[in-house]
Amino acid sequence: MRPLKIGISGVRGIVGETLTPELIVDFACAFATFVESGTVLIARDTRPSGRMLSAAVRSAVVSCGSNVVDLGVCPTPVLQYETRNTNAAGAISITASHNRAEWNALKFINAEGVALSFEEAEEVLDIYHQGDFARAAWDRLGKLERAHGVEERYLDALVASLDRAAIAAASLRAVVDVCNGAGFDIVKRLMDRLGVETILINDEPDGLFPHDPEPTPANMRQVASIMVPLKADIGFVLSSDGDRVGVVTEKGEPLSEECTLLLVAEHLLSEKAGRVVTNLSTTAALDDVVGKHGGEVIRARVGQGHVVRKMLEEDAALAGEGSGGIAIAGFQPAFDAFAASAFIMEMLAKRRQTVSEIVRSFPDYAMVKQKLECPPEISYAVVEEVARGFEHEDLDVTDGVRYADDDGWVHVRSSATEPLIRIIAESRSPEKAHDLADKARQLALGAMRAYQA
Repeated sequence: MRPLKIGISGVRGIVGETLTPELIVDFACAFATFVESGTVLIARDTRPSGRMLSAAVRSAVVSCGSNVVDLGVCPTPVLQYETRNTNAAGAISITASHNRAEWNALKFINAEGVALSFEEAEEVLDIYHQGDFARAAWDRLGKLERAHGVEERYLDALVASLDRAAIAAASLRAVVDVCNGAGFDIVKRLMDRLGVETILINDEPDGLFPHDPEPTPANMRQVASIMVPLKADIGFVLSSDGDRVGVVTEKGEPLSEECTLLLVAEHLLSEKAGRVVTNLSTTAALDDVVGKHGGEVIRARVGQGHVVRKMLEEDAALAGEGSGGIAIAGFQPAFDAFAASAFIMEMLAKRRQTVSEIVRSFPDYAMVKQKLECPPEISYAVVEEVARGFEHEDLDVTDGVRYADDDGWVHVRSSATEPLIRIIAESRSPEKAHDLADKARQLALGAMRAYQA
């Protein structure tokens, strides 16, 4: 199985196996050619491989005649904010976000600070495959400079979008696990500005992750274990580059990563009704929460680029996925764990309710999430075979295959970030959710055996 994924979300793989300096240089040159030698911002998370990849990216971009502004270790949403608010032609974030430490990746960002659209990503891929890169003469090479004051500008804007006085008056206490990632410094500075007492854990920026940097309940156990002894009001667990966040209640209960979007939607739409964009795999509870406030849910394909672009097209208030990635239109069109966390803190302060009390008002659904390792070269064919096993007039093949009836749904798709097939099923009945997921899994396993025979 080749641990390499190339697509709309960029290129990612395991360092030393499929993600090589040569590959990184070619993709960086393709992106620099795509932006027509405009200025490119570069940042990375704390992974040990980040320094090497950053050096390769800088050299490649400069060789194409583009100027490089290096932000060093910096969360992706901060990089996106800086890109959107400068004259940069685009940006490259060197991070594999929620993937394990042996993985790394290049995330490409356009001049608006938004993850590339499908069409933009296709153009970068075409340039990469053709190998027809811009080449600057010795006296036309790009320049390299370091960025200054980036995080302060970001924090100024984020705090200005919040009711800081209300948050500070609530005297809240938060536990935050930054997973030794890029958010190690900025999250503490944000909470200090908001008047929130913060206990940071796993805040050594060495990239040696204490657990997988995906904010799932399984990775929230360390935060959960100290919530009650510390009398904290809320716990947050961040991905390595600060694009995703999971929540732990004051009782030490890790919430499904689906709940992050529900919490933000409940807060924002209770103040002003609006549209919310999400993907085909996100809980149906979102429809209930949004509908309660007179809003509308619009569903798009999975991926930050797809849902954020749809948010902009539909003039929606919010976009997000069940992964814990949230984009708040009133702040910036990017998955942003810091902004999502801050707006949830604002909700706690204004409502004077606990996280548990707010979550208790959400409808109760049972969701099953499964992963099935599958070679990328056959994954799409396997999903097509699953679709044949779920033949139905309401079958949705917009993104993989999604089957739904009155009692539940199941979504099967090839992962854009790992060599996996993802299976997500949901129903008000736990038994029905498991049955749907198990049927999809058996169909996928049967197809894989047939293709590998």
